[in-house]
Amino acid sequence: MLQMVHILVVDDDEVFRVYLVTILRNAGYSVLDAENGQEGLERIAGISVDLIITDIFMPKMDGIDLLAAIRFSRPNVKVIAISGGYKSMNSRLTLEMAKTFGAVDIITKPFRADVVLQKVEQSLQSIKEL
Repeated sequence: MLQMVHILVVDDDEVFRVYLVTILRNAGYSVLDAENGQEGLERIAGISVDLIITDIFMPKMDGIDLLAAIRFSRPNVKVIAISGGYKSMNSRLTLEMAKTFGAVDIITKPFRADVVLQKVEQSLQSIKEL
């Protein structure tokens, strides 16, 4: 029996956040969302999530700080990092740094729904095989 997969989407850009949530819900995932890392941690306090998709550049708590907090408190949760500024050297380095902090994949904005779903499926493969 396939278990329900729970995903947290964290992005301060409401348009991208709503788009991601819609893509994932339409694909059958249970999705929570937050507009920064701090709110994301609060949203998942006391509940289980399988995957977090987080923007890198956000106010209050950015994606790298969120990723570090998740690695410390929930080492088994998969994380995909996203950013819209991949063309700049600083953004490119930051996305690569997210991988060193444990992100399983990266997505650049703008993104297509099929690319997001493919990366989510790849990230969750080990969970779905249970």
